[in-house]
Amino acid sequence: MYRYHLVASFNKEQHAFEYQIIPEISTIKVLLPMQTSNGNFRYGLQTMISELQRVNIYPSESGFDAIIIGLMVYIADMKISRRKQSQDSWTREITLSIPVYDSKWMNHRNTIERMLKFLTGDIWTLEFSKREERFAISDKEEERTDKYRVASLFSGGMDSLIAAINYMEQGQATLLVSHAGEPRVRKWQTDLLQLLDENYSNVPHDNAYLWTSLSDIELPEADEDKNQRSRSFLFISIAIFAMSGTKGCNHLYMPENGLIALNVPLDSTRIGSHSTRTTHPFYLKLWNEISMSVFGFYISNPYWNKTKGEMAAECLNKDKLMDAMGKSYSCSSVNNANIRGGHSQHCGHCLPCIIRRAAMYHAFGKNDPSEYLYSDIAAIESNRDLVGEQLRSFQYAIQKLKQNPNSKEIMIYKTGPLDSDEMYLKELSEMYYRGLMEVDQWIQDNREN
Repeated sequence: MYRYHLVASFNKEQHAFEYQIIPEISTIKVLLPMQTSNGNFRYGLQTMISELQRVNIYPSESGFDAIIIGLMVYIADMKISRRKQSQDSWTREITLSIPVYDSKWMNHRNTIERMLKFLTGDIWTLEFSKREERFAISDKEEERTDKYRVASLFSGGMDSLIAAINYMEQGQATLLVSHAGEPRVRKWQTDLLQLLDENYSNVPHDNAYLWTSLSDIELPEADEDKNQRSRSFLFISIAIFAMSGTKGCNHLYMPENGLIALNVPLDSTRIGSHSTRTTHPFYLKLWNEISMSVFGFYISNPYWNKTKGEMAAECLNKDKLMDAMGKSYSCSSVNNANIRGGHSQHCGHCLPCIIRRAAMYHAFGKNDPSEYLYSDIAAIESNRDLVGEQLRSFQYAIQKLKQNPNSKEIMIYKTGPLDSDEMYLKELSEMYYRGLMEVDQWIQDNREN
């Protein structure tokens, strides 16, 4: 196995990766060119910059720092195999060297390392140096748009769709932030954006998006990794980058139902970073330490105390939500579902699919326009292979919670630290209980039928 040391290079004369293998410390050091010879940014960033300028968004130097840090983290996470380059087939050792313009980043190095370890389970080391190059267009600052006070994650999933509909119904001008790395994901996002355009043309809503083009990156001896544990780090970096180019947009929403945000492991096999923590309260708290200090931006999850079913049931326009649901996606195995089932978007049996299906049942009964490769609960339940694994894990967790309802007050701590406010913890534990019972109701009612 190797440790990896990735260096962000702004040398325009560097046209390809340069690397050095250092056997005595089992390290591969790679210089990643961030710009082309004419000064354009690589990995999809230049296209994003052009699209932002089209709507008068001109990011600051600190914003450029944020997106470059986010890209470096995402590249390392996606392009270094856990199985091949870690001693335990999971925990990688990664060092990132990144020039930054704003010296405030150097005060938060330890916080970022802690955040990334919590998020991905790897051992991260960050090294910041002074960036002399200037990327912001300073003479455009007065032209920056002032339409937005808030930005919000817009992934193409159900939760961010519900949030977007709610913003539009409230007349809240919102900068919607997206990320995609393949055509299918971007199509789902653009299909939903088109529906918002058609239904809410009177409410300002631009889309700040980054299409990461990483196909030409092949790190030496590294292979690839597809867990995408760091995707939310990149999402927030994209948002901060865009927000820094506006006047007055200083609040970022990360809309996700509380059950997934906590993501308490359903059984003992899913521990540590094997359960994703993309919007966990502790993770967002660490991000706020940085974003408030460097930018004055606040990050929050407005649905931290809601189940997915409650989010759907309380949507401010359930008719429009139902119309759009067939174009949204939630599946964690979406590639496999498409390959195995032709046009089917969802596998129907992974953890996000189960929670989505239970939420739709809670809000709409059996009216769910989404297609599932495995739609029959009895068939999933009787499958002793991977298809039935998550459903059985839910049944196991639900049974334990029914036997000891007070365990909910302990279980919410399983994935990370939480603030010690008594009312806050009570709301979290009650939401966790309702979330599992929501899934249980869907299983019981549909199994009987």
